[in-house]
Amino acid sequence: MSYYEYHVARRYVQFEGALRELPNYAALIGKNILCLTACDPVREQIEEKIREGLGRPAAHWMSERLARESPRYARYFSMTDRLDALRGDLRVDFYDIGQSVVSEQNIRQVAELVRARGFDTVVGIGGGKAQDFARALTHFVPVKVILVPTLAATNASVSTLSVLYTPDGKRIHQYWRMDNAPELVLVDTEVLIGNPPAVFSAGIGDIMSTYYEAVCNLRAARRTDMLPLFAVKGIELSIEIMKEQAPLALASVAQRKITPAFENVLSMIMHNCGPLNMICTTGYAHILDELFLYFDAAHRLPHGLRVGYATIPMLCGRGADDAQINAYIAFCKSIGIPTTLGEIGLADISPAQWSEAFDATLRRSGNHRSLPFPVTAETMIDDLEKARRFV
Repeated sequence: MSYYEYHVARRYVQFEGALRELPNYAALIGKNILCLTACDPVREQIEEKIREGLGRPAAHWMSERLARESPRYARYFSMTDRLDALRGDLRVDFYDIGQSVVSEQNIRQVAELVRARGFDTVVGIGGGKAQDFARALTHFVPVKVILVPTLAATNASVSTLSVLYTPDGKRIHQYWRMDNAPELVLVDTEVLIGNPPAVFSAGIGDIMSTYYEAVCNLRAARRTDMLPLFAVKGIELSIEIMKEQAPLALASVAQRKITPAFENVLSMIMHNCGPLNMICTTGYAHILDELFLYFDAAHRLPHGLRVGYATIPMLCGRGADDAQINAYIAFCKSIGIPTTLGEIGLADISPAQWSEAFDATLRRSGNHRSLPFPVTAETMIDDLEKARRFV
């Protein structure tokens, strides 16, 4: 017998202009809403779109074009009277966390605000920081969670996991997991198409890394015969789809033009499929990134670009053949994902420094022990050296 579990957002919604309809969706979830923002430099525009949605009846911003194209969207036109009634006593406030580190102390502080003002729902608006904050609040207050990503730099939008850092923000301190999945992930393609191409490349790097981690974990644990076939095949197919669609999507971002390729890749970044969450927990590339963060130079690049690179030593260490590794490296170069430690700022790190970093990060956190294969400082150094020989 086998065990598997789908643990994804209860609802994922993606369309152009979604932010102005956030009040319609939020009214179905809670009454007293705190919008937690960390989305500079577009915070004012984001808040304005939400306020515009609040200032008009439910039907005002609904798209007749989308209603013609999508029966699922069209059903909301028949709900406008009910939505207006629900929105009648909806309260929405904004709180900007700015440059605050996602640390336990800062989360406790915001939790006190939530408790004192009786918020029943928190909306995390921004990149990974805002979403981690919103999820982590559930450890202290019984709030429902809505996530509104404004960056496509990570694949964390439907995760139940929050990454907490030390107060200085330099090292990962611990991981917290929500008891239940977020109520809603709302993605406005009108906002996301405005991301810089490098941000979108980071999102592609993060999701590709996660796909390959799933494959490596499955092979290491010899579990491919213990899961539904569509789960395993779904990951392999996702890799091929991303290789085909990602360059087209990146070109769309550069032109700020919403295309099917952009929408396809965005949905893959933002919403890991159920089978992926079912078969992949911690992955080796993300463990390597925890090691990288020990060095200040690594912090200048987004997480997705770092783990996109870390997939190369992972493949080297987990038995991928030369053709597979070279194909992935070629993909990285076409997307703008680093293929060398030098591009991350870590070219001159010595074996002794890597060992020091391992002791200060992974040996302390123990996160590497969740992998289905043994990892030591020595094996990680060896895998990084193998990757160096490919480029």
